[in-house]
Amino acid sequence: MGRTVSQWMRGAGAALASLAVFAVSLACFIALMLLVVSMEEGGDNLSEYTMPLAEAVVLLAQGNGFLIEPVELTLTPLLLTVLLVALVRAFARRMSCGMAGYVPGLAAWLAADAMLHHATDVHMNDPLWLILLRCALVFTAGYLWAVVPGSAFVAKAAAAAGRALGASAVRAIRVGVRLVAVLLAVYAIMGVVAVIVWTATGYEAVVRLYGLIGMGTGSRILTTAACLAWLPNLCVWAVSWLFGAGFSIGDIAEFTLWNGQASGLPGIPVFGVLPQPVADERIRMVLLVLPLACGLVAGSVALWHRRGFAVRIAAPGPVDMPRLIESLAYPAGAFCIVAAVLSLVSSLVFLLSDGGLGKERLAHLGVDVIRSTQSVARPTAVGLFAAWLLAVVGVAAVFGIRWISGRIRSTSSSGGTAAPRQARTATSAPDSGHEPAAATKEEQDDEHEPTDTTGPGIRLP
Repeated sequence: MGRTVSQWMRGAGAALASLAVFAVSLACFIALMLLVVSMEEGGDNLSEYTMPLAEAVVLLAQGNGFLIEPVELTLTPLLLTVLLVALVRAFARRMSCGMAGYVPGLAAWLAADAMLHHATDVHMNDPLWLILLRCALVFTAGYLWAVVPGSAFVAKAAAAAGRALGASAVRAIRVGVRLVAVLLAVYAIMGVVAVIVWTATGYEAVVRLYGLIGMGTGSRILTTAACLAWLPNLCVWAVSWLFGAGFSIGDIAEFTLWNGQASGLPGIPVFGVLPQPVADERIRMVLLVLPLACGLVAGSVALWHRRGFAVRIAAPGPVDMPRLIESLAYPAGAFCIVAAVLSLVSSLVFLLSDGGLGKERLAHLGVDVIRSTQSVARPTAVGLFAAWLLAVVGVAAVFGIRWISGRIRSTSSSGGTAAPRQARTATSAPDSGHEPAAATKEEQDDEHEPTDTTGPGIRLP
């Protein structure tokens, strides 16, 4: 009982500590930013809005939008969300929390979020129950990420699943999960690289916008740092842009590989990094086939690498057809798992990256979730199954070549041994009681011909 109570206390302590560290750090940054902006831009003292804004941003990081006239902010800063989830995980691991502390930790987390909702003067868009539901999802993600992977329950469940499914099925699932992780990591790197290129090419536009607004150097630095909270959102949009689906900034502008116009956007400096259309058709074609190429390469490596399915061509001899079919069926099943999980995860990520900066023309910023998911998952699945089909064709070609060569060898060997077989049949005929017929001159010569002749083989009459 004492151990259970200790786990309860650890769970609640991890929840409160992680939320406190996050809220205090965020409040300090917001206070510094508002102070610098007030000093450089003049006007009213903005520091008095520090606590209400910090409380609202803590809830915004958990997916809950708020309204500050005339701006309605529903675009979740995914960088803050990821940091909050990682902070919960770090405290839960540091305090050696177990599954017994999840419910007390969740209760403490929701109680603290309810207090933040009650304390802030900012108008939240959603009712309290929906806000707490989103907050519960954030805490659950971080806490289970810390507790579940190393728990004894997961180890027992994995062992039971291995016994029930078999080693080959477990291996297929493991390879499929690795493929999903690798492909998502590659696409994320592509999105980061695209944003870096956008920033390098649009840097002058951002500086020009800051100059038009008249912001000081300190205000520029701190507001730019604040905008980094939405950097993962922009990277997700960049992935959709790279693969042809594009993204939109409300009803004002749409950015794809073929078009993009930012002239009608509001004077927000960060909008200066939004991309221009790609003029070179060859570059557009390369970008569009990237997910297919990634699927093809990843599928080929998974098929042939020793840490994947390690498909090998059998040695010459009888073919174990059931074993061959099994060795090709499990990769096909794993690739189906990859296509399904990749579609689900990409849809969720694209959905989380969307939001709004207003009520009317800027009510929706981001991507079309269905179209973007199709632009990522469909060509990747085609590439994976293309790799599988190439493996099947290669295996079939090897067996076909071996069969043809075996037929040729058997035909040549049967033709060369037909005459000696007839001779052996004639000499081994049963005796009928009569004198054998007179031997021909050639047969007599053969009987007297030496076996070690080295000459040209010319015989005298």
